[in-house]
Amino acid sequence: MNYYQLIQKTLIVIFLTIFSVTAPFYIGISAVFFYIITRKEEWIYIFFISFIFLFCNMNLHKEAWAFGDFLGVGNDLGWYSTQWYAFNNYEYGFLSIFDDDYAIFINDGFLVQPKISEPIYHGFSYFFSKITDANFIFYTYTLTFFIYIPACIVLFKMLKSSKKNEILIALLLVFFIFYSMTFTNMFNMIRHYCSGSFLIITLYFIYSKRIRWAFLFGILAVLTHNAAIVVCAIYILVFYIEKLPYKKDWIKVLYVVIGSSTISLLYLSVYFATFTNYEKLDDKGAGLLLKSLDIILIAISFFCYKYRVKSYFDKLWFYYVGIIILIFFMHFTSFLQLRYYAYFDYFRWIGLVYIFSFIIRIVKFKLLFFFIVLFILIVFLWLRIYISDFDFNGLLHNYFIVKF
Repeated sequence: MNYYQLIQKTLIVIFLTIFSVTAPFYIGISAVFFYIITRKEEWIYIFFISFIFLFCNMNLHKEAWAFGDFLGVGNDLGWYSTQWYAFNNYEYGFLSIFDDDYAIFINDGFLVQPKISEPIYHGFSYFFSKITDANFIFYTYTLTFFIYIPACIVLFKMLKSSKKNEILIALLLVFFIFYSMTFTNMFNMIRHYCSGSFLIITLYFIYSKRIRWAFLFGILAVLTHNAAIVVCAIYILVFYIEKLPYKKDWIKVLYVVIGSSTISLLYLSVYFATFTNYEKLDDKGAGLLLKSLDIILIAISFFCYKYRVKSYFDKLWFYYVGIIILIFFMHFTSFLQLRYYAYFDYFRWIGLVYIFSFIIRIVKFKLLFFFIVLFILIVFLWLRIYISDFDFNGLLHNYFIVKF
């Protein structure tokens, strides 16, 4: 690609991105079709950027009462937006926010206190609250973009480098945008999702054999939320198991299952030994129905993996298995299950690569299949928002055009 083509593509992306702010749904849907037809990658960027703008607009209108008596049920947005405002309104120095005597009390005394071991998110919140005068639009837009953009780029880069066809790539990104990310619906687990963005970048660098960069972003993930350290432990385990000189995958899978189970049990032992009466978390968007669908998708993906066309992409399968085992063990607690289930949003797509690849190989009308999946996933997201306990001041279709 010469500089002229690069500049041309960049200008197209910038122009359509600006336009997509006003009509994100229609631009996004058009862009994904243009990508399939033209095979030009700038259209896929327009697709997911457009829908992230749509989600930004939804999150901006979601119920949240900072410094109020009622936070709604979207507690993380309430807690952390309160912190966002407080950093600007009070004369705390950055290091002082980690002191024991610093606290933000909301909702009849609930304490939200930054940890010195998790400075990345709190550093962002502190410095940009000061710089932007605690602008709430900046807060919701930057968070939403950071939670989605790295994952979308990683998905696209990995699939493209594995020479997957355009329909498969489009299917995976549509699935990720409309199904995989519970964040849009809940706006809970904010720091977990920020940490998850670093974790998927870490996975990308492991996949690309750039281990130093993977180590750096793994550290950033842990410093954003300490819970990521267990996922990083799974990464290290799988990295060495995947390199073992066994020709049969089932032997490596067995080692991954045993190793991930051991790590999970050790973590649970530490958790119960230091248990301090954590509150029971209840994310309405990650209930039994959604988890049942995940179990079905996992089972089908195992079948499809068995009949796959082998490729370099297969090394990601072992990381997928490791995370599934971790999340299974986390369900032995009422507190950890939701926290680690949030991380699964960044790994679920790996199994879907094999499901969609299998289906695409056997169906004749591939484009029709794409249309059907797109329609089902849009309806699925609309229904999730419709039944949600959270008030978005409208449903999905109310945000097809920007809502002021």
